[in-house]
Amino acid sequence: MSAWKYKRITSKVIVAKMKLIDIKDLAGMVRGSFDQVHSMLMNTPYQQDISKIPPEQLSSGTLESVLSRNFARTFNEIMDSSPKDIRRLLSTVQMKFEANAVKAMLRAKKADLGVDDTMRYITPVGRIGEGECRELLSKSANTEDLIKALSDMYEYGAILKEKSTAYKETGDLLMLETALDKHAYYKIWKASGKLGGLDKRIARTVLEIEIDSINIRVILRCKALGISENQIKNYIIPVSEFFNEKVFEDSIKAVDIKSSIETMHVAARQRMAKDHRYMLNDILKEYEHSLSLSQLETVLDHSLLKTNLRMLKRYTPFFNIGLILAFLNLKWFEIRNLRTIIKGTESKISSSRIKRLLIIPD
Repeated sequence: MSAWKYKRITSKVIVAKMKLIDIKDLAGMVRGSFDQVHSMLMNTPYQQDISKIPPEQLSSGTLESVLSRNFARTFNEIMDSSPKDIRRLLSTVQMKFEANAVKAMLRAKKADLGVDDTMRYITPVGRIGEGECRELLSKSANTEDLIKALSDMYEYGAILKEKSTAYKETGDLLMLETALDKHAYYKIWKASGKLGGLDKRIARTVLEIEIDSINIRVILRCKALGISENQIKNYIIPVSEFFNEKVFEDSIKAVDIKSSIETMHVAARQRMAKDHRYMLNDILKEYEHSLSLSQLETVLDHSLLKTNLRMLKRYTPFFNIGLILAFLNLKWFEIRNLRTIIKGTESKISSSRIKRLLIIPD
């Protein structure tokens, strides 16, 4: 890895990192009304984008749209300023956002949501932009239509088509969603493997914890739903260097959710995988406290955020890919939190409830 090649992009990312909203300021927004949140955002780096919304068109929807575009633009600016090999990786990383967009559209079609309502759950990044999402949603009456439309335009359609027969029999979106994640993250993992030396090692350190958080989420959700062991194995993205096939098999075969978490926690401790251990420790504590699967998923998000904050501190003093990947994840969490605040304040949800929905450090 040549640190020199990162000189230009590192300064750009550090400046962008400094523009992230302070966690205390973010948490403080939940106490305001929608109009007050809008005013507070006008005193942040988002002011330039938000000021372009005509006053008569100001709504939670238009505000969220502006924030989504800001994230897409930030991602593209960083990608375009990166060295060639890093640019190729970041282009592939966009696939996880494309997969998220497709998953949101599938859920929306199943729930019979309109186009505008659906767009509130999508942050268009990569090849599937806002216009493409709207076009796909407009010409699809149901999930089957959407899968066909995707087959005509993107590789994701072919992935979904393979599972469409099973989906018709069960109506379970989980098999479609996990297929999308597997496809996207396999591609991302493969792309990271094309980097050299330290670049590859750092990129995979950041990506691995993210992929394993998805695997943990899938295992726990499937065990709660009583899905068969063989089916759960098909849903796993088996790229982890810390959690090999046996660890996942043992956690899948565990008698209950707590035992499953404990199996992975022991494996993380034995392999001295600090980030994995911290994450599983948080999950185990929460499960012992609440016995709630939905709370576990929130804890997973919190743990992933804390991991990226640690990685940002770990990699900021150096010129490397870790800083870029960790920053983009933190920027994504910020946009997600702001959209939650905007939706919540417009719907007049209590500040305490909105705060519980935010993914912020304890």
